[in-house]
Amino acid sequence: MSGRGLRPPDPATTAHRAYRLLAAGRPAQADPVAAVASGLDVSEDEARAGVEWLGERSLLTPDDGAVALPEHAVLDVLAQARGGLGRMAEEVERWRGAVADLADLVSGAPPSFESERVEVLRFTDRAQLRHWLDDRAPLNRQEAVAMHPALAPNDVLRESLKVDLELLRRGVGFRMLVSRTAARRAGAAAYLSALERTGGQVRVADAIPLQMLVLDSSVVVTPGADTEEPCDVVIRSAVVGRCLLAAFEHLWVGAEKYATFVGAGGDQGEELTAVHVRLLRALATGAKDEAIARQLGCSERTLRRLVAQTLETLGVRSRFAAGAKAAQLGLLD
Repeated sequence: MSGRGLRPPDPATTAHRAYRLLAAGRPAQADPVAAVASGLDVSEDEARAGVEWLGERSLLTPDDGAVALPEHAVLDVLAQARGGLGRMAEEVERWRGAVADLADLVSGAPPSFESERVEVLRFTDRAQLRHWLDDRAPLNRQEAVAMHPALAPNDVLRESLKVDLELLRRGVGFRMLVSRTAARRAGAAAYLSALERTGGQVRVADAIPLQMLVLDSSVVVTPGADTEEPCDVVIRSAVVGRCLLAAFEHLWVGAEKYATFVGAGGDQGEELTAVHVRLLRALATGAKDEAIARQLGCSERTLRRLVAQTLETLGVRSRFAAGAKAAQLGLLD
């Protein structure tokens, strides 16, 4: 018999069974191929194909048989793909296929997934990206989630805050994960505190693996990389968005609430920020320096130092400009 017409075993099917077998048998297997061949009663070649399939999707380290959670594998696959997106759009289809395979393990892909059209947009101009997002902001109706290993400069944060607060005022849920380093940065407290006062939720983690924004679980914005110049990439895909949300939720559960982080002294500058806000509100009443100093319980010399710090943090040169900027940021509410 020639064997013509016979189809070899599907490595994905074997891999799914192998993943469940290896995950249930932690700790790591010294020889995952042998463990799969024996545990599933399949040939060594079929077991090796399944193990390689898992390794290509960051679900398994073939050398030591260590099994990764699908949520972690999603982040790893996306991090690897992020650079390729900026250089060549055709890589998206290969990446989408890997994410689809992971989606099956996260929560089950919808029957129509294979026919989904993935749209990828590339922006080398941040102003154009901001304009694109502003035009589509009214279409964002459910939730926006973001992860930030680092935060943008203060002037960019002030512009971003306008859009973020508008989303919150329209009833859109907004959750943000930031790294501890980013949360401690000068000027970050004004932005993060304003989000929380308006109804947003902020949590702090030791490390954030990916910079991203996901709108209504279907539009993803993430920095890309290019051989010539940096860019931002927008991916419109319900499946990619769903996988990223699964990874976000996994990190969110273990992250620390921003208010707890501040209250525990995680950010020494945050305590000063509370004083700065009280100072700004006192200045807005037109009170004299002597009266404000008494209200804050400090000397007039210390008050002048606090005023200088406040002006520097807000990026302005006068008390009047500081009041206007504070009102714009919602610090006087």
